[in-house]
Amino acid sequence: MMKSWMGKVGLSCMIALILLFVSACSSQITGPNNEGSSEDQKGNTEEKTKITWLQWWKGEQGAAGEELFANIESGFEKANPDIDLVIENLPFNEVHTKILSTHAGGIAPDVIALSSPWVAEFAAAGITSPLDDYFNAQSEEFKENNSGPYWSPWQGKHYAMGIMTGNTALFYNKRMLEEANVEPPTTWDEYLKASIALTDPSKNQFAFTGNIASEPASTINTEVWPFIYQADGTLIEDGKAAFNSPEGVKALEFYKSMIKEHKVATPGELSATEQDKRANFSAENTAFMFDGPWGIGIQRSANPDLDFGVIPMVKGETTGTIAGGGALAITSNSKNKDAAWKFIEYMVQPDIQEAWAKAANQLPHNKAALDADFIQNDPLLKVFADQSKEFNPINPDLQMPESTNMRKIMINEVQSYLMDDKTAQEALDDAAAGWNEVFDKYK
Repeated sequence: MMKSWMGKVGLSCMIALILLFVSACSSQITGPNNEGSSEDQKGNTEEKTKITWLQWWKGEQGAAGEELFANIESGFEKANPDIDLVIENLPFNEVHTKILSTHAGGIAPDVIALSSPWVAEFAAAGITSPLDDYFNAQSEEFKENNSGPYWSPWQGKHYAMGIMTGNTALFYNKRMLEEANVEPPTTWDEYLKASIALTDPSKNQFAFTGNIASEPASTINTEVWPFIYQADGTLIEDGKAAFNSPEGVKALEFYKSMIKEHKVATPGELSATEQDKRANFSAENTAFMFDGPWGIGIQRSANPDLDFGVIPMVKGETTGTIAGGGALAITSNSKNKDAAWKFIEYMVQPDIQEAWAKAANQLPHNKAALDADFIQNDPLLKVFADQSKEFNPINPDLQMPESTNMRKIMINEVQSYLMDDKTAQEALDDAAAGWNEVFDKYK
């Protein structure tokens, strides 16, 4: 995950520095009005509008990705014969910097792929354009199907359209539960009782991995945030931190009781990472794991013999889970915004979303595409699809302009609470103060 820049001033300084390198970048990314080799290869497109799309997904999907992207390009251009689509592919860890550099030089691609933490960051920096006028002009069916987790505002406007999504569910080891005569849990109480029954330190067997390491800062997403929503709390409200509430305290106290009082988590929770969590589950050292649909393939690769299932997130006062995924946005200095929107509109159609989801091993963001046979007939994927429709998954990153920094602030305070340096209320109050300092920079 790319490091978040520290506020508008820090981001402006970075952009200014990157300007020194723009001339080198311009030869690799074709801007809205630049001539490029791709145009020569595809023939004379003088009368066409050219748009560029920068993303990282094509390179991650192998042969299936090559076929998918070829079909996307030909299908879109057939539906829009007046538009020439140029697809640019870079590794994920280069895309964030490329977007900054091309924006600084006024040669940004028309459409860019976004990871969740970039949505508010780029919107606050003026790199992306609001999509509200385009979205509001669509049919009611279109708006309903595409108003999922990614259609979330930053300061009253929407800057990204979801192309794929996922959410967190509970993975469980079927053999371990069967041997312990434990049913898959559905509530906090059942989850605690099952965790106690499944834990046997003498056999190096635990209920789950207590992973709350600060690097990478994504551990907080799956291990703590869902409990806050299940306690009927929230993270952000009216542009301010809202988790230092009685609901937030209840969630954090439940989380700590599992680790410290009942000792059902693997030791070393302050340093354990997502990789440790997945490794412990595949090695059958743990019976439970919170993960997204991407975790299905990871576990099958790590241990083909592992017999595991997936169930909905356990319920506290209410249900709750965290969403993730990827999105598309239009850059603010694109000269072809209407054509860029046509491409986004094409990409969020149910049939395109279904094909994309199959190749990317993700869930489609379009709600209608969640009814695809390959999802509904898969007992594991269906759990995530049902949660997408029934749980109203939240993606807090979309309202966090310095997501990585803000996650670390909260992780550090949760760690202080786990070490008995602070009460739950003190830890959450201090984390909320840190978040609000960030929010105040973007008023």
